[in-house]
Amino acid sequence: MHVFIGGTASGKRQRVAERYPEARWRDADEMMRRVPGAGAGPAIDDGDTLVISGWLAWLEAELENELENQRENESASADDDRLGRRWREAFTGWASSPGRRVLVLDEVGRGIVPVDPAQRRLRDLMGWLSQDAVRLASQVHYVRHGLTMRLDGKEATAAGRAD
Repeated sequence: MHVFIGGTASGKRQRVAERYPEARWRDADEMMRRVPGAGAGPAIDDGDTLVISGWLAWLEAELENELENQRENESASADDDRLGRRWREAFTGWASSPGRRVLVLDEVGRGIVPVDPAQRRLRDLMGWLSQDAVRLASQVHYVRHGLTMRLDGKEATAAGRAD
């Protein structure tokens, strides 16, 4: 699995398209529906190179669904754990698949911390999702201002999950 991470309009998509011109692009929502136990959609060719983007939008939609279907007696942390298990299961499967999986992730941890608790939670979840993806990735590239920097996997995973 290969991860490209950077802020909005940083040049991630362009760098991925240059590196993987043969890739088919898929939305995170579509791919997460294909994870076993999630009402999996049609199978995909495991030999394909798939670029999976739209992770922030997927998280926003999941949180919106959670609000609409609020579970009594369950905390946000229980829901966060449930979401985390879902993406970790997907990442683990993709990291070991014969096809190439490229994740395009939005870095949202810089800048002003939102006052709204829901927005802070979204940022936290995106950060945890990114950390889990990086831990399983064989390569990680950070993109900023169109410049790409490879991050060494040993350094990227040695720090562990900082909460």
